[in-house]
Amino acid sequence: MSHPGTSDLPWAGIPFGNYQLGRPVGTGGMGEVWAARHQPTGVGVAIKVLTGLAATNRVFLSAFRNEIRACAGLEHPSVVRVFDRGEVPEETDAATRGRLTVGSPFLVMEFVGGGSLQPLCGRLSWWETRQILLRVLDALAHAHARGLIHRDIKPENVLLTADRTEVKLTDFGLAQAMKRAAPGDKEKGLVGTPRYMAPEQVRGEWRDYGPWTDF
Repeated sequence: MSHPGTSDLPWAGIPFGNYQLGRPVGTGGMGEVWAARHQPTGVGVAIKVLTGLAATNRVFLSAFRNEIRACAGLEHPSVVRVFDRGEVPEETDAATRGRLTVGSPFLVMEFVGGGSLQPLCGRLSWWETRQILLRVLDALAHAHARGLIHRDIKPENVLLTADRTEVKLTDFGLAQAMKRAAPGDKEKGLVGTPRYMAPEQVRGEWRDYGPWTDF
């Protein structure tokens, strides 16, 4: 596990319950990721705040909690560890002027300082590519053996440590939680990132989902 020291991050001092937000380190379709620290211990963490309409949907919030319980049970060196979850407090909403909305769900995760695989696509050697692929496959095997399917495998969800010696797969369960929150027939519709979706995802054949969906 690779954590930055307290002095290594430019803390902005934004209050966030037992945490203090430093700076945003990434954005995506499901929310924003912030570098932060756990105030009682000073340990650096990453906090992902989920945004959008689904983030305030009761069905989504219930599914989100269930998925996180399952994902927290994953213990693998190539899976980002989940430490905590909750909802954005009022003080954070006020401090960020509504950028992080009160009540929005968040995850507290292991901080991985090397960014995602996305900007390195096509620039890695065959040896590096092979090593990353093997570690991702090993992480998926660990999850699949425990009944969890990722459903959104893409370069943005593969993180690297700063020295590129470790690979960390992130965002387990979020796509599934989003699917459960979709109203009506959309629940059986598209879930994932179109460019990387398996055929059964594109066709909305949710009964055909399985470990193979992640490959």
